[in-house]
Amino acid sequence: MEAAARLKAGRLPFWTLTICAGAVLIFLSSILESILIFDRTAIAHGEIWRLVTGNLVHFSALHLAYDLSVLFVAGAIIEIRGYRYYPVLCLTAALFIGIVLYRAEPDMLYFAGLSGVATAAIVYLCLHGLTEKGAWRWVCAAALFGLGIKFGIELTFNESLLFATGSREFLPAPLSHLVGAVTALFLFALSRLRERNSLQIRPAQ
Repeated sequence: MEAAARLKAGRLPFWTLTICAGAVLIFLSSILESILIFDRTAIAHGEIWRLVTGNLVHFSALHLAYDLSVLFVAGAIIEIRGYRYYPVLCLTAALFIGIVLYRAEPDMLYFAGLSGVATAAIVYLCLHGLTEKGAWRWVCAAALFGLGIKFGIELTFNESLLFATGSREFLPAPLSHLVGAVTALFLFALSRLRERNSLQIRPAQ
């Protein structure tokens, strides 16, 4: 009943559309692209915003199309279903991806792409789906199982699967997908804990 009520609300996926529009705008502007891309040298010189904004930059039209198609579908469903903290998820995932890649991949001079954030959205969506009933629950369980296999292959061979990785001049970043997934798991756990605590407090009021 709760899931059905969410779907009837007719929500507009505002945040998803905003992120996708921003990525397209940046792709069309070489000036914005140069200012916002994850550039290790620039970050080391204090341009720390690139840790986050690098996720919005893409190396090619195909790279952009792959990432936005996945993020749009997952993000739109999250917003239409009314799952909370989606903007926080996107921002936190982007920040953690930038920080982890900067620390863990010292040979990576440049990074770009929303695939890690899109992965966070998929995992967040599926974790919520596991709490619901019906076929949707099993779809989400199968998707998470498939993602687990995907992560294992990516980390073993250091190659991104399903998502475009951009130019061959740049290192692939499968670690960004894992960071996105872990961020989604962490935020989902926090949100469920907060909801549980609020339910325990209400009767005492």
